[in-house]
Parts: sequence; C-alpha cells; structure tokens
Amino acid sequence: MTITRHQLPGDAWADLRDSADVSERLRRPIKAIQMKLARDPAFAGVVAKAKADGVAAMADIGEAEAADMATAIGEESLALMDDLSDRLILSRVAGWSFGPEVTADSLLDLPGGAYDALKELCAEGGLQAGPDFAPSTDPASPTGPSTV
Repeated sequence: MTITRHQLPGDAWADLRDSADVSERLRRPIKAIQMKLARDPAFAGVVAKAKADGVAAMADIGEAEAADMATAIGEESLALMDDLSDRLILSRVAGWSFGPEVTADSLLDLPGGAYDALKELCAEGGLQAGPDFAPSTDPASPTGPSTV
C-alpha cells in the first residue's frame, strides 16, 4: 500500500493512500453517487459545459456564474456532490494531524482551508476504477460489442 504525506494549511498534514489501494467497501458508495449524478440531466449539462470550456475556464468563474451553475444543478445534486467529496476524502485519508480517527464527524470539524485542500487532493483522479461509460469492444459482452 502506498501512502504519501501531504502538507495542509498551517502545520497540518494528511497521509493519503493511493486511489488504487482504496477498499471495495469504500469504493461502492462512491460509485453509486457517481451513477446518480450521471443520470441527472442538469448535472450532465454543467459537466458538458465544463468539458467544452476547459478546466482553466472553470477555475476563473465568478460568483454569479458559480451561483447560476449551482441553481442549474439543483439542491439534491449539490448534496450528492458534497457527499461524494466527503467519501472520496474518507476513502483516501489514512491518517492526519487532526487526531487519531478519520471519521465523517471529524472531517466536518476540520478548518475550512484544510477541508478544501483535502477535497482538491482527493478529487485528483478520483478513484481509478470509477464507472466506465466507454463502449465495450469485448466480444464476450452479454450485449455484444457496442462499437460494432
């Protein structure tokens, strides 16, 4: 198992496990949330716009545009995104300077800057084996290759 220490704001730190080392018990709820979000047309529209505009364009959006995006996505999907972020962090953090336990409650008690840094660190690459919506080329696929 690969664990890497990352500095957080102030003197804080977190030890992150490699995304490939995350257990199936922690991956399944993450994949379920990803599937729910993928089925939301408003969320899919915002993601499509982000892909079309590029990551750099998303980093430079103003508060008004961010509010418009949040309104388009809706309250339920925003709550799912928060849950997804929390679960990604909890799946990757093996230890931290905030105490002996890494739990959902202790995560929500972190200072905002530390939470934001962990959210960014743990979102990079997500989990390597997330849902794959690419067409199958496997001839043994029960529905046949979808690229034929």
